[in-house]
Amino acid sequence: NSEDVVVMLKNFLYLFIFIFWYSTTIMFTTNLRNVMGVPISTVNSIVDIIILLLLMIQIVFFQSYKKRELVIIIGITTPIIIAAALSRQYSLLSGWMFIVAARNVDFDRVIRVAYKILLIMIPAIVFLCFIGFIEERTMTRGDIQRFSLGFVHPNHLGMRIFQLILCHFYINKNKLGMLNFFFIISAIIFVIIIPNSQTAYICLTVFLIMILGYRYFINQKQILMEICAKCLISGYLLLNMVSIIFSYIDINKNVVLSQIDKWMSMRFSLCHKVWQLYGVSFFGQRIYISPEERKLAGITGSLWLDNAYVSMLLRYGVLVFLLFSICYLYLMKAMTAKKKYVLVIILFLYSLYGAMEPALYMITHNIFLIAFSEILYNKCDKEI
Repeated sequence: NSEDVVVMLKNFLYLFIFIFWYSTTIMFTTNLRNVMGVPISTVNSIVDIIILLLLMIQIVFFQSYKKRELVIIIGITTPIIIAAALSRQYSLLSGWMFIVAARNVDFDRVIRVAYKILLIMIPAIVFLCFIGFIEERTMTRGDIQRFSLGFVHPNHLGMRIFQLILCHFYINKNKLGMLNFFFIISAIIFVIIIPNSQTAYICLTVFLIMILGYRYFINQKQILMEICAKCLISGYLLLNMVSIIFSYIDINKNVVLSQIDKWMSMRFSLCHKVWQLYGVSFFGQRIYISPEERKLAGITGSLWLDNAYVSMLLRYGVLVFLLFSICYLYLMKAMTAKKKYVLVIILFLYSLYGAMEPALYMITHNIFLIAFSEILYNKCDKEI
């Protein structure tokens, strides 16, 4: 059947792009310095261009659209492009392109592919680190040693383990046995001992509690699961608003709030410092955070912008921040309505992660954002 062949080709191209992009992106967040003598930054730039061209081919030539879909795509794409150009940050644009290009691909299949890539890439990077091919970067927090095992930062290792666990549980959501829970407990212990990534092991612990609750409620009292899902949606909104408010005010003027900030590694006060320096724009602005950027801009002192909500607001501007916040909320509500509770839990976990790391809106970390294509193209009647 010629139509089946066309559909297969459309699926193959997207999955080829995804595999190529995801594998190289993971490798580019390691301490690998060059590839066959070419600096890793140059290789990264070349791969980005190739991925962009392939995604454009998929979007323009391999997909057709209804008027409603075109209106939504153009309406969302325009402010994201403007914000990306002004901020010189392309994470959100990259994520949106993967969402738009996912019209003909089953979301579950994408997650299964991502899971297999993580299962291959994480051990491969650790092995290359052990044999000395990739440099190890050891850091300390107080008296605690933190190992990156080849990744550019211990937090990156923690993030990839977090991703691996979420993909594993999503794939096995209908057959959660004791082995799965042993898997997550082992991951928590590993993340505490090796990278000592606080955000990763806190979120994994919260996930363990939630998935245990899910396993009980889904079989016994589904009405409680529905209530819990609605509470998670409210939790996402609360995390969003609290992050913005606590970063806007000088949190150190309040003893209680200052202590909360210390527990969160000074995330709010550090974001407040950046906020005071740059302010908020409507369409986005360039913010110099890295040592190279600060040197270029003539800014002295260290700057950190690790809260995802504040990072979005300051980098991409008010319009894109509101657009993302509303779309993420809508995605969680839509998945709750379709009783996709494991996905709702995962989306909430990323919103929690976003309070400490900017992973929430970065497709390389939050590949579950691709689920938005299920709503964009009215695929919610299919199993997600």
